[in-house]
Amino acid sequence: MILFAAEDASLHYAGSPNPTFRNVTLRIKARENLRLCGPSGAGKTSLMRLIAGLEAPTSGKITAHACRIGYCFSEPRLLANLSVLENLLFVAPGFEAEAEDLLRCVEMEAFRDNPARNLSKGQAQRIALLRALIVRPDIVLLDEALGGLDLPAWQHSRELVIERRATYPFALVEISHDPTRLVAPHGRTITLT
Repeated sequence: MILFAAEDASLHYAGSPNPTFRNVTLRIKARENLRLCGPSGAGKTSLMRLIAGLEAPTSGKITAHACRIGYCFSEPRLLANLSVLENLLFVAPGFEAEAEDLLRCVEMEAFRDNPARNLSKGQAQRIALLRALIVRPDIVLLDEALGGLDLPAWQHSRELVIERRATYPFALVEISHDPTRLVAPHGRTITLT
């Protein structure tokens, strides 16, 4: 099953002398592992935003788009005034038991009632990952999402993603400048230049 498809998609931001990327044809299948590689500024995050539906191509077209997308940005982007649990339930109302279980999986259950603004960056990044996973997505987008975690926190987070994929199969699209920190190191690679 094709979850996302773009044909000859280009993205050119107003005021920029060059397109961010040009003539990208991409299909993402269910359960696929995909890595977006390239130097800083090559358009990896912009392409990921296109996959998420946060950007529209300036030329070309999107012919298929997944219904549920879990996106974990390089910055956590939590709602600062909500508690950790409220941040999870904001995107998945009624999933309190599952949210509690996910918090235990990343050893964050003691922080459930803490305001998100009081979390360290690593703690906030783990909550952002949980928020991407709790929606039972068709595609999970990880944009340097686990890069700032210490090794034990990264390992717990990676194991959680793998376990969730076994229960709720989803395609995984990752950006990482450190190949040793990829959740799914085997898969298709798209290199942007």
